[in-house]
Amino acid sequence: MRRDYVLTAILGAIALLLLVLLTHDGGPIFGLSEEAFARLSRLTILGVGVGALILMSRRFRMREMLRNILIWTAGFGVLVGLYAFQPEFSALKNRVFAVLMPGSVVPLGESEGQRRFMATRATDGHFYLDGEIDGEAANFIVDTGASVVAMDAAMARSLGVDMSRLSFTNQVMTANGIAKAAPIRLDTVTIGGITRRNVAAAVTEGSGLGAVLLGMSFLGTLTSYDFRGDRLVMTD
Repeated sequence: MRRDYVLTAILGAIALLLLVLLTHDGGPIFGLSEEAFARLSRLTILGVGVGALILMSRRFRMREMLRNILIWTAGFGVLVGLYAFQPEFSALKNRVFAVLMPGSVVPLGESEGQRRFMATRATDGHFYLDGEIDGEAANFIVDTGASVVAMDAAMARSLGVDMSRLSFTNQVMTANGIAKAAPIRLDTVTIGGITRRNVAAAVTEGSGLGAVLLGMSFLGTLTSYDFRGDRLVMTD
């Protein structure tokens, strides 16, 4: 019975280490670098395993000891293998999260030094993205037909835009056609981990948009944006 407790406790420790490694998105872990933490984890598991096997070998039959050695070897191999493929598992986790949480923009990692982010299409066919404008939370609709980032008057007020200084003398192209608009500049627009500064934008006359149109004044600054079925992949 004591043997089972020891084995369960150690396998639980392995599972905890795996969880930490697989859910970690970069940076130090408990004050250690990822490499140092992984190295310490391997040595700790190996050392505890050897010690436990020596202890149990004094109390149990050789067959049981060999079985435990095989369990330890398999557990250690799984730990090393999962850590080696941690970037792939992290990307898979982010893809699943994006599907379960429409509007979320999740990182896909880097390709040739360029960061990539993904979002999924909503049931109505649009891509809704959570982001920020000048540090304030905002909901976006991707609109490649909009020449600039555009919002209605109600949205502009909620973001702190001084409406008294606006002049609706311009026109912008949106998915719904041409609309009268007042040009403005946004200090920052952030989508996922992508931030652009001094972004050209417009406040449209009247109401009805209900969200900020993410137009080409933001999308056009990206290295690329690709529509792949129900996914949108943006490369910074």
